[in-house]
Amino acid sequence: MSTFGLYLHIPFCVKKCNYCNFLSFPAKEALKDEYVKALAMEMQLWKDKVSNDAVDTIFIGGGTPSLLTEGQFDVLQNEVVKSFHLSDKMEYTIECNPGTVDAEKLKNYKKAGVNRISFGLQSTISSDDDFLVSFHQARECGFANINVDLMSAIPEQTVAGYEQTLTRVCELAPEHISSYSLILEEGTPFYEKYGECPPVSEEEDRQMYELTKERLSDFGYHRYEISNYAK
Repeated sequence: MSTFGLYLHIPFCVKKCNYCNFLSFPAKEALKDEYVKALAMEMQLWKDKVSNDAVDTIFIGGGTPSLLTEGQFDVLQNEVVKSFHLSDKMEYTIECNPGTVDAEKLKNYKKAGVNRISFGLQSTISSDDDFLVSFHQARECGFANINVDLMSAIPEQTVAGYEQTLTRVCELAPEHISSYSLILEEGTPFYEKYGECPPVSEEEDRQMYELTKERLSDFGYHRYEISNYAK
């Protein structure tokens, strides 16, 4: 049996980030309900086309998938189970933003078979940060595979501040860390403000890049792609 990956895009966000050029926007619950039903219908259309294949990877991205209610998530999950053959060794990831997920949602994800959480931290972390609460809740719910997304070379960020964020994330020991340098994409507020001139100097951007490699290596992370590191 051949295998394939399944990506489900959830375009809803609390607000549009200044750097984001993905399809994402705020929406009321009624629109979310309609979208989830339409996505379930699309999965049904693919059912016969992939009936001889198995899903070995599911990634629910966005947007902010953790904005979906448990009921909306369950509609998608039920359709996934009905429409596709699922591999016993499947990696099943959902993206979550701090402050939009709680213990009940995480338990529901775990019950559905999600085995990997990807947190969008970006650049800030403090002792009372929503990210820390969400991260520890995920651990308490039994998630042993967690990714943290970071971003460097963003406005008002310093090399020292970025280094502090890197260190504190590494001390939490997530299984995977992605650290992306800001790209100014046309059509975003950041592009309108900065044009093609990055908000930090090229030297600072390079320092953050080199710092990422060095610090993550010190903590036992292997770089397998330019911005991705795994234990």
